[in-house]
Amino acid sequence: MMNLFGNVELTHPSWQEIIINLLLAFALGLICSWFYRWTHKGFSYSVSFVYTLILLAPISAFVMMVIGNNIARAFSLVGALSIIRFRTPLKDTRDTAFVFLSLGIGFATGTGAHVVASLGTLSVGLFAIVIHLTGVGESIKGEFLLRFRVANSSDIGIAYNNVFDKYLKKNTLVNMATTQQGNSLELAFNVTFKDPKQQQSFIRELNEIPELEQVMLIAVDKVEEY
Repeated sequence: MMNLFGNVELTHPSWQEIIINLLLAFALGLICSWFYRWTHKGFSYSVSFVYTLILLAPISAFVMMVIGNNIARAFSLVGALSIIRFRTPLKDTRDTAFVFLSLGIGFATGTGAHVVASLGTLSVGLFAIVIHLTGVGESIKGEFLLRFRVANSSDIGIAYNNVFDKYLKKNTLVNMATTQQGNSLELAFNVTFKDPKQQQSFIRELNEIPELEQVMLIAVDKVEEY
């Protein structure tokens, strides 16, 4: 709509539209957080991050309704947001995808694109579930990174080779570093188990060797220390 000076006038949504947009954004934000909790792996889970996902959708919807079709307000908002510095890093890069999903929900609902917001949320959520269930991108089953510290001596291999031969199908030394001013060595191996169910027994027997310390077994997003 044009005024006498040729500028575009801002059309405000009705209060019914505002309530519907905010409620739908909140509901879809809850669904987004549910998909996040269902597909989350590892130890980086944060309740405050889930709350953020839920609230980010109606907040961004509110911002979109404030901006409307006013270009000046849009540039003012960009300038205001450039002042803010977010110093809390995301613990998992995968969390960034859900942040963008929550923002997309708010942008769509704030502009009245309710069908796009609903279908987009469900589609992306289903994609996340498919990736979670199929394990796309995960390491080959049975492959782990083994790390431990051992006393520096000429016969260090004797201390653990027997255990390796008993439980491992394959082991490759990938890193060796001296610690404690050269009095000990920190070793890292890529290992493949003959039977993945024997991981606990393998770690237990390594810990029974007096020369070994700080035994750690790492797999994908999970770290186990015994």
